[in-house]
Amino acid sequence: MAKKEHLHVIPTLVFFNCIITFTITFVIAVQLNHVTPAFPYISDTGDLAPESCIFSQLLNITSILMALCVFVRHLQVEKFATFTSKISQRLSWNNIATYVGYMSCFGLSMVANFQVGNLWQLHYIGAMLCFVGGTAYFVCQTIFSYHMAKMNNTSYLFWVRCILCSFSIITCVSALVPGVISGNYFDGKDSRHWLPSDGGYLWHLLSTSSEWLLAFTQSILVLTFLPEFRKLNIYSPVLIIEGINKEPMSPTFKKRLSTVLYE
Repeated sequence: MAKKEHLHVIPTLVFFNCIITFTITFVIAVQLNHVTPAFPYISDTGDLAPESCIFSQLLNITSILMALCVFVRHLQVEKFATFTSKISQRLSWNNIATYVGYMSCFGLSMVANFQVGNLWQLHYIGAMLCFVGGTAYFVCQTIFSYHMAKMNNTSYLFWVRCILCSFSIITCVSALVPGVISGNYFDGKDSRHWLPSDGGYLWHLLSTSSEWLLAFTQSILVLTFLPEFRKLNIYSPVLIIEGINKEPMSPTFKKRLSTVLYE
């Protein structure tokens, strides 16, 4: 079986890819006068071409990398967490957190591919899955960190994630609620160029600034996987075809398939 090392590279790539994506699209959108430079929504910076093309491509890559993080984290928690609480015989809290994580990744892909100016309904559904689902996912991972801290000597990660998750919850609420309020008061012509003279401007600024802080906070939360992933190796599964592979797999061999191990 092939051993996959350097898993800490994955959350690192997610973090830097998010920062690079939002920076590039913001600069291009401002230079082309597609948005106002005073805290536009992240979605607005990727709404029009050519920045929308870059926005879609890079965020699609990010969603795939994030899904890999969710997969590796699932294996880590499944093997090393000290809690055994299950909701049902086949459904554990780890499984639920993993499903929520995958939904958040899918939401990020929706945000990337369905621009707010084209299909705003699907875009907003994706944004809810991404931000609300992402916040819920990291809250679960913070709880798991508490149960894994003694074994991995990573109690500091629990407290770091507690602080970041608290900030993520606050910014998530302060992005959504003022966003709805500002939309009801807006009486301008173009929401991408929201002016102080337009209705609900202060609510708009609160919403947009909170969204940027939320995106940055969740990017840092992904980066907190780095210290733990650095100690992990994953063994890729081996394909066994019935009737062709003559030698049966031993129980030990089966157990090592797709298993995360500490060195």
